[in-house]
Order: sequence, then structure tokens, then C-alpha cells
Amino acid sequence: MKKNTCLSIAFTTLVFGFSSAAFAQATTVRVGWVQIDPQSSASSIYGPFTPTDALSLNVSKQSTLFFSVAREIEPNLEVELALGIPPTHDNTLVVKNASAVTPGVAALNGQVAATVRQIAPTLFLNYRFDDVGGGVRPFVGAGINYTVFDNASSTAVNDKVNGGPTSIKLSSSIGLAFQVGATAQISGPWSANIVWSTAQVSTKMTSNTLGIERNADVTMSPSVITLSVGYTF
Repeated sequence: MKKNTCLSIAFTTLVFGFSSAAFAQATTVRVGWVQIDPQSSASSIYGPFTPTDALSLNVSKQSTLFFSVAREIEPNLEVELALGIPPTHDNTLVVKNASAVTPGVAALNGQVAATVRQIAPTLFLNYRFDDVGGGVRPFVGAGINYTVFDNASSTAVNDKVNGGPTSIKLSSSIGLAFQVGATAQISGPWSANIVWSTAQVSTKMTSNTLGIERNADVTMSPSVITLSVGYTF
């Protein structure tokens, strides 16, 4: 219910932004490349038969194709839905206390324990400043990020740590998002964009090994760099 409500609110806001006021002037489609540094922070893994404060995880960087659609609603305001091809992140094992685990587990520190796909549409309201010269317009934006994690897969490393075949799931997240960037006019309807953005993301990772559940609480304040080309019509 919460998931559906959040998506309904985001969709309604987007539709309102796209259609609000007959004076809406232009639509811009942007396509490019994005690098995502999750800057994750995870609790120790906890649960039955798990040493206290011994193991954790880290989410690795990834890059993917970016695309967005933006609709101008006033000369200095636009609504933008930022998307992209969902990247799959490696999650590496962090051994926090080698003396609390077996030597075989301690030797797995830094190896990939799981992979997970991240789907993170983000809705922004951008304020675009006037041209500062050379056809360059800086902008700032704030909005809502909704992140879903799927296609989570445990590796042989994680299965070994947990003592058997393991399944993994992660909860969805909704949080505030922020971006700052600049658009440079190239020629006619074409433009180039550089953007830095971030969002509040939190999830609970749950693994299941032969009925034994273990958990970790993960927060991310991703640093996201986007380079794109835009076409306005």
C-alpha cells in the first residue's frame, strides 16, 4: 500500500508538472552516461549463529546509461523525471573482526558476496538560472527518489560464509533527492549537460540460508555524476 501510494503521488506530480498551465513551453529529452558511487554505510550483519560485530558489506560503484524527460512549466522552472538502465552493483564482504570468524571466512574479506540490481527513478523540480554567458545556464533541483532493489543473487562466497545456499532480498526506499548542474547550448535544439546529484537511500538486507535469516541495515548517500546530451522540442 505504501509503495502504491508513493508511486501515485509521484505520477500525479509528474502529470501536473507536464500539463500544468497552458504556458508550458518545451520538452527536453536527455541521454548520456552516469557514474554512481553509492557511498554506502552498513551495520554489522546480525542474526542467529552470527558473530557480533564481525561481518558487514560494502556496495561498489557502477556506471550505466542515463536518460531523462524534462518539461518546462515556466521560463525558469522545469519538472524532470530522471531514469536510466538499472545498474547491477557488486556487494563485497567486509570482515570487521577476523578473530571472531574462521580463517577461511576471514580470507574472503573484500570478495563479492552478492549482486543486486538498483531501479531508482527520481522526480525533480529544477530551477534554471538565467544564461551566465556562452549559452550556459546553471540549475539546482530537489525532488523524490524511489529505489527498488531486485535480481539479488548470492555468490559462492556468501554461501560459504552462511553455510549453505542463500537467498537475498532488500527492502525498497523512498527519500529526498538533490541535484546541481549546468546546461550549455550547443546548436539549435541541442545542449550538453553536467550534473551532480544525490539522494537519501536506506534498505534492510535479509538473507535466508536453510531457514536461518540474517540482516544488515544499509544506508546510502550516493554521489552521482551525469554527462548527457539534450534535445529540446
